[in-house]
Amino acid sequence: MAHDLGKGWLGNFFEDFELGKEQVCAPPRVIGAPETALHIGTTNDRQARFCGGEGRMHPLVVFHTVIGQTVRNISLNSPANLGYSKMIWHAPVFAGDEITTTIKIVGLKENSNGKTGNCFVETTGRNQSGEIVLQYTRWVMVRKRDHDTATPYLENPVTPSLASQVEVAELPAWSGDLSRSEKTGGAYFFEDYEPGERIFHHDGMTVNHTDHMQYTRLWQNSAKVHFDEILTDGKPLVYGGFPFSIAYAQSLNGLENRSGMVAMNSGAHANPCYSGTTIYSFTEVLEAHDLVDQPYGALRLRLVGVKDLNPADHKDFDIGEDNGKGRIKYDPRVLLCMDIWELMPKRAS
Repeated sequence: MAHDLGKGWLGNFFEDFELGKEQVCAPPRVIGAPETALHIGTTNDRQARFCGGEGRMHPLVVFHTVIGQTVRNISLNSPANLGYSKMIWHAPVFAGDEITTTIKIVGLKENSNGKTGNCFVETTGRNQSGEIVLQYTRWVMVRKRDHDTATPYLENPVTPSLASQVEVAELPAWSGDLSRSEKTGGAYFFEDYEPGERIFHHDGMTVNHTDHMQYTRLWQNSAKVHFDEILTDGKPLVYGGFPFSIAYAQSLNGLENRSGMVAMNSGAHANPCYSGTTIYSFTEVLEAHDLVDQPYGALRLRLVGVKDLNPADHKDFDIGEDNGKGRIKYDPRVLLCMDIWELMPKRAS
C-alpha cells in the first residue's frame, strides 16, 4: 500500500496486490427504496418486479452495490474495468438488507507497456445472514506505481482459468410470483422466443455529466477516472455500469416478462463511453431451454449496447469479428456486450 503522503491514502497500485490475499471491503451497506428510486430516475428502468411494495431489489442495484464496495480496495487507480465471468445472483435481496463484500486476488498479469497490470478478483456479496447473494470474477486494469521496474508477473503471469458460461443446472430458481401481462404490459412469454432472434429496443438515451457522475457516486464508486477532469484531460470516463444499466433498462422493450438477470456468463466493456454519447441497444437470443418441470424457461441472451447508432436502422449490424485468438474484436461503436441468463414465464395454460 502507498503511504507516501501521510495519512491520506493513494489507493492500491498493481505492485500492491498479493496473489491469494482475501479482504473484506468497507463499509457494509443497507440498500432499499432510495437506491431503487435513484436507479429508476437515472436509467428509466421500468421492470415491474422491482417497482412494487414487496421491496425486491433490482439485480443491477445489487451488482453496483457490490462492485462499488470493492473500488477502494481494487480499482481506485484503474483506467478500465475489463470484464466479468460466471456471475450468479444466488439469492434475492430486499429493501433493508445489508450487503457486505469480500474479495480474493486470483490472478495477476503485468502488461507489456510497463505502466499497468491486470488484476483478477473473485468477488462475493453476502447479506446480513451470511447468505451469498452475488458472486463473480472480474478483471480490471490497474496502474503501476513504478513504470521502470517490472514485477514478477511480467515474465510469469498468473491467469486463472475462467468458466466460459454458467450451466443451466446452476441457475437459481425463480423467486416470488411469476410475471404476468397485467402487471408488466408485456405480450411475450418463453414460447415466443427463438434462438437466432434479434430484438431491437429502439429507445436511445444520451449520457450527460450530471447523470453518470451522480449514478456512480450512488454506489460509492470513487474511481478517479470517473470524476477528475484534470486527471482525464477534460474527459472523465463514464463508469461502465452506467451504460450497462441504461442498455438493460432499454431491453425491457420486448422482454417485459423477464425475471431480471439471474446470471451472467461473461461481459465486456468493449469501448469507452463519455458524456455526450447516445446509447442504443439490442438483444440476441442465443439459447432457449424449456425447464420441463417449471412454469418458466431459461433464455441465454446477448445484450449489446451501441453508441451513437440505432441498430434498428442497421439490422445487419455486426458487433465485431474473431481476432484469431477465440475472442471478438469489437466494432468501435459497441460499448458493451453482456452474455446473460434470464428466466421467462411460460404462457398460462
